[in-house]
Amino acid sequence: MQKHISSALCLLLGGVSLAASAGLSTPALAQDNPAFGVKATDAPGLLTILRQAGYDAKLKERAGEDESTSIAIPTRGGDSYILFEDCQESVRDFCETLILTTSWDRTTPISDSAIADANSRFKYVSVWRNEDGDPEMQWAILTRDIGIAPPLFLNALQRYLSIVSDFDDVAFEGDEPDEQPADAAPTN
Repeated sequence: MQKHISSALCLLLGGVSLAASAGLSTPALAQDNPAFGVKATDAPGLLTILRQAGYDAKLKERAGEDESTSIAIPTRGGDSYILFEDCQESVRDFCETLILTTSWDRTTPISDSAIADANSRFKYVSVWRNEDGDPEMQWAILTRDIGIAPPLFLNALQRYLSIVSDFDDVAFEGDEPDEQPADAAPTN
């Protein structure tokens, strides 16, 4: 029992320390934020946490039955998204999982070896080739309605965005379009 109490205390102190290092005020999160924990059931609360942490995040509410609520976060290569998934049919915005996701738009399909190498190199994410041959990356975080501490989520998001940045260099390797010289005659 002592070990569990010590572990919980370490997590709490680590969260407070992480909040301070992220520039977040723990009392501000606890008092000013209606959703102290990051939950897949609370998109506006997560948006507030992201903006307090300095992210230029934008919320896109679900418009149709086939769409997900999402939050866009600009990165150097385009937007990464937080999707609200595993939602209950009877309660539209009662979701259990946050999916961090990014895709890249290549001219040519990414190779199987590049996908395999990425999955080996970037251990916390899944990378695959979509139907257009472009690479996609995801990391799932199960929050349920209990939620996770904002500093822990922000740490995970920072790690994910770092992986996205590292993969930016890999995503376009060998993606040279077939170019014809300007003076070449078109072939029919």
